[in-house]
Amino acid sequence: MEKTRPFVEYVLRSGARTDVLLAVFDGHNSTQALLNQNLASESAVYNALTELENRGLIYVPKTKRWAVTGTGSVVADLIRQQRATERVLQMDTDYWQNHDVTALPEPFRSQLAALSDGEIIRATDTQPSRAVREVEKRLQSASNPSVIAPIFSERLSDAFVDNCDDPRLVLGKSVLADLLTDTTFNRDEDDRIDVRVADVAFALTVTDESLLLSLPHLDGSYDVQTEFVAESERARRWGTKLFEHVWTSAECVTAYAESMDRNVK
Repeated sequence: MEKTRPFVEYVLRSGARTDVLLAVFDGHNSTQALLNQNLASESAVYNALTELENRGLIYVPKTKRWAVTGTGSVVADLIRQQRATERVLQMDTDYWQNHDVTALPEPFRSQLAALSDGEIIRATDTQPSRAVREVEKRLQSASNPSVIAPIFSERLSDAFVDNCDDPRLVLGKSVLADLLTDTTFNRDEDDRIDVRVADVAFALTVTDESLLLSLPHLDGSYDVQTEFVAESERARRWGTKLFEHVWTSAECVTAYAESMDRNVK
């Protein structure tokens, strides 16, 4: 039965197997080195080595040291990713339970492990604009941010326009529709800003130093009370890839506005 069990499930069913596989993956390649890690009892470590070798997850190459097989490397990576994803979900269980993560494109939902160093910034009774202020502050110090905006915020718009040298912006289609009906809006007001339009429900800001993400509530309403913030290079790469994913499929704002004008006529 154990021989036919899926690889990841097989490893995770034993804490000793899991810890030994990850330790070998990290370069602890002798039995004594593994025993020195205090991963489990001596007999459990020996048993785990035998079991992992029998399942083809580790082997002993010509160097006479333990090493992971190709399968073992994939399984170890998946377990690491799972643990990191768990850390993301546990950092603030209330947030993840009450926000619609399906607003993100599927490939990025499966890569939430990249956000494991982040935190949720919440508005409070004494600081009702705390989350908005967090985004505003970071935009004011950014030179070339990438922003996705599913709603219009005058405060964030001012920070974006006044302080950024080479910004890129994806507007939600509903935002642009509202702006185009505003007689005071000039669609050619600032040609420094590269603007496109897409059907988006989440907000994203990526700067040289941080990632800021705002997911909608489960009912689809926009949440101005919370902001997810991360500053690691890994999180920024995730955010940059997410922005580029949306940017690539977004429409030129001028062409979209002209199509709306034709439809109105």
